[in-house]
Amino acid sequence: MPAQGLYGCVGQRTDSLQTEHAACPIAAPDEAGLLRSCPSIREFHMKKNAIALGVLGLFSGLACAQSSVTLYGVVDLAVERIKGATSVTRIASGQQQGSRWGVRGVEDLGGGLKATFVLESGINAQSGTLGQGGRAFGRQSFVGLGNDWGTLRLGRQYSPMDDIAGIIGTKTYDVLSVVPIIGNGDYNRVDSAITYVSPTVANTVFQLQHSLGDGRASTDPSKDFAKQFSAHALYANGPLTAGLSLMQVTDADGTTPGKQGKDAVLLAGAYDFGSFKLSAYYDAEDKAAKKLKVYGLAAAFKFGETTVSVGAAQAKDVNGSAAAASDDARIYTLQASHNLSKRTAVYSHLTAVSNDAAASLGFNSPVAGSNSNGIQVGLRHRF
Repeated sequence: MPAQGLYGCVGQRTDSLQTEHAACPIAAPDEAGLLRSCPSIREFHMKKNAIALGVLGLFSGLACAQSSVTLYGVVDLAVERIKGATSVTRIASGQQQGSRWGVRGVEDLGGGLKATFVLESGINAQSGTLGQGGRAFGRQSFVGLGNDWGTLRLGRQYSPMDDIAGIIGTKTYDVLSVVPIIGNGDYNRVDSAITYVSPTVANTVFQLQHSLGDGRASTDPSKDFAKQFSAHALYANGPLTAGLSLMQVTDADGTTPGKQGKDAVLLAGAYDFGSFKLSAYYDAEDKAAKKLKVYGLAAAFKFGETTVSVGAAQAKDVNGSAAAASDDARIYTLQASHNLSKRTAVYSHLTAVSNDAAASLGFNSPVAGSNSNGIQVGLRHRF
């Protein structure tokens, strides 16, 4: 079989050699040289070349076993109609999965030690521009080392809380994307982060992360801008998945002296019955003395290559527990996705938000007390 290598290693097929038993003539070689006039010498050289190619293939195979680089990506676009302060019809990118392209790799360093890296760029596929504020690799850019004791990563990475939110779903029309603060960038990706991921212990993976900040100066010289501490425990055993995550962000806005922090706790779990999956979660957030709580349920039903999901959530104290007026909100979701292949799917999402008098959750900046909704039909392709 062809030998495989890091960048598509070269393979070589050698046909079987036909042995010629005729004795090599003593006569001088003709114009084609000795190899044509002497079959036994020609066979010797062909075997020698075959051995050399075999050795080359062996080392190429070893290189492939030890190292790999993968190019991957997602293109996801949808036509949507959203209603908030105004109504808008548009084509939007990354509604089921964020549109992206990336390169990831691993190198076996021997002795159980491996080096890894990921460079992943977000794309606004409707316009071809870069996502995440124009960053070259705004989704992920990290390097790491790992062995049986765990993995240590440095760079821009997903937060531990994002992993737990993934139990429920974090697509644009999911509840956790409608409700701040978890839907914001501070909670799903973190700059300048040091992350430790443990090996699996009793079906549980632990993760610790500390961000050194994004390099901008706070007005309070005693505080670092957007320093973040977070952790999670993620349990997975057969059909059951459950997780708990904690996060603290200090001096989150960098404009007011003192701690302008954001703290959050997320507890989520799911049980997969095969054709039916049930999920539940509880989210508590605290920002600048304002407290927000969200809890909800979701169910997914699978019919062959089609999955239909429904969800409902209650968000309490959207403007903070000290708010005088009623500021609760209710979020309802209905989603359907059909796989056309292993890489391509069509989907449709519907989300409706009902706000109390002082609440303003939803799409397109709805005014307080008004309702908001959105519907979309999209196509997603992975490569």
